[in-house]
Amino acid sequence: MNPYIVFSMEKRKELIAENPSMKSDIGGVSKLIGKAWKELSAAEKEKYSKKGASMKTKKKSKKSKVSDEVEVKKTRKSGKKRALSGFMKFCQKERASVMKENPNIKFTEVGKELGKRWQALSEGEKKKFA
Repeated sequence: MNPYIVFSMEKRKELIAENPSMKSDIGGVSKLIGKAWKELSAAEKEKYSKKGASMKTKKKSKKSKVSDEVEVKKTRKSGKKRALSGFMKFCQKERASVMKENPNIKFTEVGKELGKRWQALSEGEKKKFA
């Protein structure tokens, strides 16, 4: 694991313990951690490098113990994808025309316009997309 990350995890806990109001100030805490990292000597940084290396080997050994269980879960979850709804098929077909008619339209507005067009269709026209 990266030595800075190891240092950051430890230092974050210290800073928040000293000043609990900083818990929600992620940017402020990160700046203080970065400043503290720059002030460390090469020998102190080396300690975190060694901790990171030992954490990496522990993580690998845990993975090898659990790997059989994980593969079983993955195979259970691999199911078939559902078919697209009529509305989604309509959107695939009409999205390009909405974008062409309104070149400066926002992404959210494209969805709203597609929804309006879908609602304006009769039941017979909607069945074409089913």
